Amino acid sequence: MTNVVIRYASEKDCHALSTAMTTVIQNIPYYNELAKQEEILKYQPPQLQVKIREDELSIIIATVDNKIVGFCLSRFDDYLIWLEWVGIVEDYRAKGISHLLLNELDQTIEQRKCHKIWCDCRTENSASIHLLYAHGYTQLVTIPNHWYKQDFIIWQKVV
Repeated sequence: MTNVVIRYASEKDCHALSTAMTTVIQNIPYYNELAKQEEILKYQPPQLQVKIREDELSIIIATVDNKIVGFCLSRFDDYLIWLEWVGIVEDYRAKGISHLLLNELDQTIEQRKCHKIWCDCRTENSASIHLLYAHGYTQLVTIPNHWYKQDFIIWQKVV
């Protein structure tokens, strides 16, 4: 997909980003309703603005014709990076955008002085499992009945 632009979000992107995130999260079949509600509340425009102010590398977005079609959110966590979210708007999936976002995340590692990326995904999320393996992540542990009373896999990528 040649017209995809990968860039760091600015505060002016926060409303559109929150809308895109809400759409993606609401349609995730792997999350229960409690998880969806709580995750959507975490990523409203004011919270996203604070996130950008605290770490300008924490939100990477993919745009097509200036419309946000994908996102990658992370946070600095004691010299590790915690990958919080990678999401793609449904009409833009299976076009390699997730790979572009994770490649850009990898570019932040040195600047953030980190040596490892951690993340989680639901045990049933085969798309995320495939994506993480493809990017060199390894499974550390499966935790049953964890966040939101659901089963998760914890991953890491040592760099």
